Amino acid sequence: MRSWATFVALAAAISSVFAAPTSDSYYTPTKFFTLNLRTENVAPDGYPVQMKLANHQIDYAIEVNAGDTVSVTVINNLGAPTSIHWHGMFQRGTPWMDGAGGVTQCPIPPGGSYVYTFNVGQQVGTYWWHAHYISGYVDGIRGPFIIHDPKDPYKGQYSEEKVITLVDHYHNTSAYLLDYCAFEPVPESGLINGVGVYDCKFAKPGSGCRPASPYVLNFTPGKTYRLRLINEGAMAPFEFSIDNHVMTVIESDGVYTNPTVVDNVRILPSQRYSVLVTANQRVSNYFIRATMDVAMWAPAPVDLNGLNPNVTGIVRYAGAPARTPTSTSNITNPLDAYHLGELNGLTSDTLPDDFNQTLYFGFSLQPNDENITRAAISITDSDDLVNIDDSQYRVPSYPDLLSVVGGKNASQLPATSNAVNVYNGTYVYLQVRNDDAVEHVFHLHGHTFWVINSGKLLHADKAATYPRRDAIQVPPCTGGKGGGGEASCLKGYVGLLIKFDNPGVWLFHCHIEWHMSAGLLFTFVNNAGLANAATAAKIPRAAYSCANNHKGEDLFGLGVI
Repeated sequence: MRSWATFVALAAAISSVFAAPTSDSYYTPTKFFTLNLRTENVAPDGYPVQMKLANHQIDYAIEVNAGDTVSVTVINNLGAPTSIHWHGMFQRGTPWMDGAGGVTQCPIPPGGSYVYTFNVGQQVGTYWWHAHYISGYVDGIRGPFIIHDPKDPYKGQYSEEKVITLVDHYHNTSAYLLDYCAFEPVPESGLINGVGVYDCKFAKPGSGCRPASPYVLNFTPGKTYRLRLINEGAMAPFEFSIDNHVMTVIESDGVYTNPTVVDNVRILPSQRYSVLVTANQRVSNYFIRATMDVAMWAPAPVDLNGLNPNVTGIVRYAGAPARTPTSTSNITNPLDAYHLGELNGLTSDTLPDDFNQTLYFGFSLQPNDENITRAAISITDSDDLVNIDDSQYRVPSYPDLLSVVGGKNASQLPATSNAVNVYNGTYVYLQVRNDDAVEHVFHLHGHTFWVINSGKLLHADKAATYPRRDAIQVPPCTGGKGGGGEASCLKGYVGLLIKFDNPGVWLFHCHIEWHMSAGLLFTFVNNAGLANAATAAKIPRAAYSCANNHKGEDLFGLGVI
């Protein structure tokens, strides 16, 4: 029998082996999560529907710290293939963990699982995860992904933080809604943190619709809150405000910004903002307003499907009675996301004198002979090295990233991948032209970009500071449609500067889900150092398993994600 002294000595030895790292040692803890995906019966706005959820929850949140390694086991009990994209994550060194089904991996088959393991590096801020195969995230496969920053420069200015998700909510499944084809489907309601209100007088007989109550956000008088706003929706821009309260924007898309005081934030699908709000009004109830911009839909949708675009919740101060607010909205200082100076980064970035490559990207959305809306894209460059003309995207039958790891370059990928080769370490100026009458929002995987200009064709001034983000709205055409060019379509432009320093295969796509489902996307290929056996050995075998769950076509034969 060992003596107490022996036990103490043994414990001390073990303690020395597993001691906490010193401040100058390198240590990245791994955080483990499981997303068990199932179809559930829920009624987030009072109307019973089937949604695809993780762990039985709407908006299941994952929270980690800067520097953490994340390991997420996704179990697919949905009965259909899926994949999970970590929106805004660079995936530096692990591009096969990006989660774009059919592009960076084979989708996860029904009954299968996939382990996503990646390091978040020094990224911090507000992100989200969502399905990235066909239109799965519209059905509920989505949630916040928050990276806390121990060096948060604004930490001393707030005492508590809360995540606020905004969603345009559909009562039908995305598979059914894609049959709209010629027009974007209109939602039935809007959700704030998974809670909404649908007017049951519009419900079908026998639907089981029950009156619902709005979302309530509790405030303590005198406290300042960081609200992390995420638009997880399919199409609707939201105008977010809280009656009688101002907000200070401090982050956009994971990038700290100069503090900007506003009373309204317009947020498009996939975009994120952090705002500081102080509970400095009298103890009462105040409306949260998340108003949908109904101008985005082709048919006038104000009374369609019972949609009330004026989505509301309640800020309830501690001590206030549980009553409906009587507050009114008075917006005088909205955030102008097109005014580039309003979202400048907190730190300055040095931009190059010249760009290595200039690309011009245009698109159209038109119904074909079968009245199915398809996107056609065109990409050219100033050196005539890129010429993609009126091309329709199709998900490849074998993921493009795996083809690149196997030795192919962009020109050897399927023509319908709309692949553009870029060289590692280069700066590319991408001009996005919008000939449409409504705005679009574009997202780049694996990178952020600087927003150089909006509404006119200008290159960057090196001395200027520009906002940096991963999703940007492109203003609508205001001077006529068709033909492009500044003379025929005034203001329908943005200019983006991208530094390609992250090898991989990265999508650039419209994050209006119905437009991406129509094929409004293309692919950047940076193959530096990828085509070798060492890289292939790091990729999970499940990424290659396309056999029976992916044929390069979606459920409707449209070949889109």
